Amino acid sequence: MPVLARFIFFFLLIPTVITAQSSTTKEMTWMFYNAENMFDVQDDSLTRDEAFLPDGDRYWTYGRFLKKLNHTYKVIVGVGEWNPPAVIGLAEIENRYVLEALLRETPLHRFGYEIIHKESTDARGIDVALLFRPDLVTIKTQEFISVELPNGRKTRDILYVHTELPSREPVHLYVNHWPSRYSGTKVSEQSRMQAAITLATHIQTVLASEPDARILATGDFNDSPEDASMQYLIEQLPLENVSDYQFEGTHKHQGEWGILDQWLVSKSWFARTSRWNVEGNRGHVYHPDWLLESDETNLGFKPYRTYVGFRYQGGFSDHLPIFIRLISPSSMSSLK
Repeated sequence: MPVLARFIFFFLLIPTVITAQSSTTKEMTWMFYNAENMFDVQDDSLTRDEAFLPDGDRYWTYGRFLKKLNHTYKVIVGVGEWNPPAVIGLAEIENRYVLEALLRETPLHRFGYEIIHKESTDARGIDVALLFRPDLVTIKTQEFISVELPNGRKTRDILYVHTELPSREPVHLYVNHWPSRYSGTKVSEQSRMQAAITLATHIQTVLASEPDARILATGDFNDSPEDASMQYLIEQLPLENVSDYQFEGTHKHQGEWGILDQWLVSKSWFARTSRWNVEGNRGHVYHPDWLLESDETNLGFKPYRTYVGFRYQGGFSDHLPIFIRLISPSSMSSLK
C-alpha cells in the first residue's frame, strides 16, 4: 500500500480503534507540552498580549493561529502514536477559547477531549491547562493552586487534578509552569524555589491522608533536575525524577540543551502491587525530525519554533513535548 494511502487508512481508523479499546485499556499515554505562545487574535485589555494581534509586533493573524492549532494537533497525535494521549498538560495557553478552537478546528474533536482551565494572574495572560479523555480517566476534583512569589509578582497557578484510572486507582496530577529565567537565572531562582515550596506543601497534604498516593508532577519547571528547586522536591517528598531522557534535552538556549520539562513520580508507582506502573520507570522526549531544525549558529539541531525573535517561521514551539506511558502489568499476559 502506498505511504499516503496507509496514512489515510490509519487516520480514518483511529476513532474505531479508540472506541474498541477504551473499556479494556492496558496502556495509555500522559503528555506535557509547552506550546509556546498559543494566543488568539483578540485583544485582552487585562493582559499584555498586544504583540500577538494582527497589527501587533508579530503580525499574529487568524491564518497563523490556525496553523498553530494544526501543528499542536500533529504533536499530540504523534506522541500518542495514533492513539491520542489520555491526558495532555499544556503551558503557555492564553485562554479557554484557544483550547476550544484546538478541539473544534482540528481532528481532535473526534476523541471527546474535555477541558480544565482557569484564567491565571500571569501578566502576559498565559496559563496551564489540561485536556483529558473521559473514556480513560475520571476527574474527581480539581484545584488551581496560587503561587505567592517573594517580590509580589504575578505568576501561573499550579493545576492539581485528582483523577481515577479505568481500574479506579486514584492518581494525583500536578501541571506546572514555573517563573522564567528571563531576568537571569540567579535573580529568578528564589521565585522558582517558592513554586517548589508551594508544590511540596500541597503534595504533603495529599500524602498525609493517602500515604501511598500515586503522584505525578510535570511541566516546564524552568530549572534542570540538578537545580536547587528540583532537588528540594526530591529531598522533601517520596518522589523520583524520571527525566533521564535518551535525548539531548527539551529546550535549547544559547547552544546548550537543558531539561526544563520534566516528570516526577511518587515511589508508590514502582510497587509490584500497583495495578498501573510507569513503563520503564522513565519519561520520554518526543523528538521527530519535523519538530527540529538545523542550529546553524551552534551546530546540531534545535526545536523548530513558531518565531525566532519577531521573525515568523511557522514552526511548532521552543520546547519539545514529554510523555510517560502507564501500563497495567496485571493484564500483560492478555496482550501476548
